[in-house]
Amino acid sequence: MYVILLYGNNAESTLFKKNFRFFVKTVAGIYHSTWREKALAADPNLKNRFKLTNAITFYNSSDFLYPMILKVGSCLVHRNLKVARDRYNSSLIYVDILNTKYDELPPDLAYDNRATARIAGKYILQGVRRKRLFNQYYIEEISEIIHIEWMKRNRNRSKEELMVPYANLTNTEKNKDRRAVLIAGHVFNEFYFYYRFNTTPVYFIEHII
Repeated sequence: MYVILLYGNNAESTLFKKNFRFFVKTVAGIYHSTWREKALAADPNLKNRFKLTNAITFYNSSDFLYPMILKVGSCLVHRNLKVARDRYNSSLIYVDILNTKYDELPPDLAYDNRATARIAGKYILQGVRRKRLFNQYYIEEISEIIHIEWMKRNRNRSKEELMVPYANLTNTEKNKDRRAVLIAGHVFNEFYFYYRFNTTPVYFIEHII
């Protein structure tokens, strides 16, 4: 009997991890696509947004063909036009995250979206199980945690004005963290994850964004 119960617990744990990974990946993908939409809506003239990646071996060096002057410097651009390599330092690789779908991102840049999604998903699920009120206070609580963890991951690669306590961020920057929480809540409902996790749906009692 003990072996059967133990197997059941292990099977349940494995299923939970599988469902949670799917939940996080779904949130991360939508979070990234929503960021792209918001960036273009804020600046219709925006053409690209190149961001440094450490995934040097992720791209074939022979595919960098097109010389181009970017804000990041003089670069050779990959034939997919979404990746650039510094002409004088081949270890500096930049990815145009504005024109790159989540599934196309290199591992390190996809990880940042996934890490944010994991925190949002964790506290959405925790809040449902603990019967928390999904009001502005709880949204802000999760958003602050998301920002703190983001700073830890980006300590050496982000602007100084973003490396401040959550309370000191502009409302525009706070909305990015809040959006992750709201997306996680909506994904939880719209993809019926409450069935997978045997909980109730999420009920936001206040509209945050």
